[in-house]
Amino acid sequence: MNRWITIIFIVIFSLIGFSYYKRIFVNSAEMKKINSNNISENSENIAEDNQTVDENNKNFEQSKNKCEYKKYTISDGDIPADMFSEQAKFDANDVVALLSASEEIYDFTKLRIDREIRFCFEDGEKASYFEYDRNIDDMIVVAREGDNFTVEQKPIEYEVEEVFVEGKIENFLYVDAIEKGMSEATIVTMADVFSFDIDFTTEIQKGDEFKVIYEKRRRFGEDGPDGNILAAKFVNQGETYYAYYFKDGEERGYYDSEGKMLQRQFLRAPLSYKYISSGYTGARFHPITKKVSAHYQIDYAAATGTPVVSTAKGKVTQASYTGGWGNMVKIEHANGYSTHYAHLSKYGKGVKVGATVTQGQIIGYVGNTGWSTGPHLDYGMRLNGKPMNPLSLKLPKGDGISEGNLGGFEEVKRGFEEKLK
Repeated sequence: MNRWITIIFIVIFSLIGFSYYKRIFVNSAEMKKINSNNISENSENIAEDNQTVDENNKNFEQSKNKCEYKKYTISDGDIPADMFSEQAKFDANDVVALLSASEEIYDFTKLRIDREIRFCFEDGEKASYFEYDRNIDDMIVVAREGDNFTVEQKPIEYEVEEVFVEGKIENFLYVDAIEKGMSEATIVTMADVFSFDIDFTTEIQKGDEFKVIYEKRRRFGEDGPDGNILAAKFVNQGETYYAYYFKDGEERGYYDSEGKMLQRQFLRAPLSYKYISSGYTGARFHPITKKVSAHYQIDYAAATGTPVVSTAKGKVTQASYTGGWGNMVKIEHANGYSTHYAHLSKYGKGVKVGATVTQGQIIGYVGNTGWSTGPHLDYGMRLNGKPMNPLSLKLPKGDGISEGNLGGFEEVKRGFEEKLK
């Protein structure tokens, strides 16, 4: 199960949330003409430029500290140029200069509905500084100096507190975790972390237990979006699973108590489904041909339009209508594996022959095309051309932590073990 599948599952139970840059152009032909008398002058200019960079960085902080922000929430139908004119009092030339200065950092013509912009007015009618949250971790900060704009992406600064939550399944995971004070996003993340070991749509039972240590974040005196889950434990049907968040070089992720990455090559299922309508078998009565034949794949019954994801990273080898299979996508994966997804209503964005897809990427949507008696997904897997039963496939855990970082991982683990007992 992947993040898309988990989010859809949780929503059902909840009833429905340039790095600052400066371009320096150097004309090499002109540089050759600089004589020794001008070199010192050029050095002074470089020093002045560096000083300007430092001053601009200070301006960000000074403007921030002086301001009482005027807040504006982006609404459906807002035109960015009009919004900047009305809220920041920028004229047409200002907007052009802003868009030019920010083009390698953020496209302000694509502001997101319900996101907030905080404007600062300190030297006149026009805003001298503003902030826009790009996502829950980063914000775009803009400072105006006369007719010029400097633009930078910065991490959002939160007040962070480690929070410990434990609970037992009495009703549903979502309900029980909410009652313990966990946010919906953190519940989804917890289920996502353990999804390679536990099917949260079918395997959760009353009496299962969970313990979670995560980052509770605050900003502007209010609760912000939760940060990372740092460590967690889930007891499912008497089996205990652990997860620890750790950065192994450039690789960030969740590892078990032995330092093995929890993520597998394949997801357990390619969608959030109602039930399995036809299993993997060598003899099935076909409802259309009225003949008994092999069915070396799994049929997942689901509503038309349900997102279907690639169960592993790979390359698309087919995305076309194929007779009784209807709209079909085939993907080749590492280690000799391949998968197919049939009877789709339509394909995912960018899914075509030769395209590379990531694990969990939407490659299509459930449909009823081809020889089909109702909306479902026909999902098949092969290893070196031989059919495999996806439900019985046992894949090893991911790579272990590199030897040089094992000591650091053990230290992190020890820091949480007492609470997770």
